[in-house]
Amino acid sequence: MTKQRVIIVGAGLAAFVLADRLYKEKEVVIITKESIQQNNSLKAQGGVAAAIDTNDSAEIHRQDTMKAGVQYNDPSAVEVLTKEGTERIKEWIHAGFPFDKDQYGKILLGREGAHQKRRILHVGGDQSGKYLVSYLQEKLRKNIMIIENEMAVECIMWEGRCKGINTIDNRDHYHSYYCDHLILATGGCGALFETTSNDRTVTGDGIAIAYKAGARIEDIEFIQFHPTMLKQNSKGHHFLISEAVRGEGAILVDQNDIPFMAKYHKDLDLAPRDVVTRAMVTEEGLGNQVYLKIDMIEHFSERFPQISSLCEEMNINWKSGYIPVIPGAHFLMGGIQTNLKGETTVPGLYAVGETASTRVHGANRLASNSLLECIVFANRLADWLIKKEETTSIIQASRSYNPSTRECIDLPTIAEIQAKMMKYVGIEREEKGLKKILEWLRSYQVHHISSITDKFYSKKQIEQLHMTTVAWLIASSAIERKESRGAHYRSDYPSKNDEQWGNRRIIRTFQQKANINVSNQAIER
Repeated sequence: MTKQRVIIVGAGLAAFVLADRLYKEKEVVIITKESIQQNNSLKAQGGVAAAIDTNDSAEIHRQDTMKAGVQYNDPSAVEVLTKEGTERIKEWIHAGFPFDKDQYGKILLGREGAHQKRRILHVGGDQSGKYLVSYLQEKLRKNIMIIENEMAVECIMWEGRCKGINTIDNRDHYHSYYCDHLILATGGCGALFETTSNDRTVTGDGIAIAYKAGARIEDIEFIQFHPTMLKQNSKGHHFLISEAVRGEGAILVDQNDIPFMAKYHKDLDLAPRDVVTRAMVTEEGLGNQVYLKIDMIEHFSERFPQISSLCEEMNINWKSGYIPVIPGAHFLMGGIQTNLKGETTVPGLYAVGETASTRVHGANRLASNSLLECIVFANRLADWLIKKEETTSIIQASRSYNPSTRECIDLPTIAEIQAKMMKYVGIEREEKGLKKILEWLRSYQVHHISSITDKFYSKKQIEQLHMTTVAWLIASSAIERKESRGAHYRSDYPSKNDEQWGNRRIIRTFQQKANINVSNQAIER
């Protein structure tokens, strides 16, 4: 029998965990925008959270996740994450994966903000994502097809079902790939912002593609800003200073060496990320410079080799005991709505990892739950796809074509999008600024374009189209949510958990009519 073909768009941890589970059963193809070395998973420093210690439990981990998410999480999703997460990590341990251990062979467990217990497993000190992804990439390199340097453009739809994906390569040649199941594992949208920890390729492509295919997009206004990125003179990507550094005792201070987090939260420097981030913004507004004081951490370069090396590359003297830090866009809690098996609202289309909204993170992600989410929900999706033996239709041959003519389109530059998103849809938001960016985005009238492939835009133009579409989705959702909750902070609606909102979610689905005033829905889960 012909094997089912599964195409996975993306090359992070979720993509490779899924491919690892499927390649013996299915024909697996991974397509990635640029190199497989360019994704957020490889940059993950802190590690993966799991309740494996005898004084910890999945229930305590569940409580911490719900609290960090301001109780906006789906409790059933959180229970899946914490219970199955513990079992999946134990499987990795039993398989011999080299998590960091002490001199007696016991796995070292770190602690990060909003965790009651030490439960963060790490590899290579602060290089956990790199080790996890590289391990799977090396294992699968000869067992699956990997297509690099092709950006996903839009789904191939047939009778309401997703049947494949159109892509564009670095020469602006188009390609069509057909499959039984298409999985989007493209990460979040951090590169829409001027200051971010994300790889520059993470521009929300999967979200834009799913939206145009008719899938539901939800909770996209909830974007987490990480408080501690290495402050540089240049704008753009900033290297992350892992929360694990504060977990080991580092504290935030101003230029006079005065700690300030006691003014903002009882958990001090290990308060939830949104609290720490806004505290830093407040201090900067008072004219203070913010530093991470690390001189209390013994053997810092051994515990955090990547961070100390990055500081040295940037001519920052970490040995002085102080590292200059700045907040930046880090993680998307919402995204493409899925059930707990990874299915979207479009048949044949699935999503996993940061691009998916399983509702597990609520309004604010708990530190080090992101890699765990990739592992748990990629395995759940694999379990579901393995059961689906029948092919949905005859797979057509893939095709490539080089258009002779291309349409022109007026688009904002990437730098313009990033600057305006940071200014108006960043750490603190208010109606006046949101209206400004929405008016600006609507002037380009791109978020209602139903088809991209037949216009034959360039790869750069399509990336701009995706970014503009996702920017509109975020800004229009942010202006509709008139409350402050978790990572979504409205300075004009500062009260948290407004009772009139409850747990209503803002859902967006694509409207086929060329109408820029797309209607919004707020639904009760």
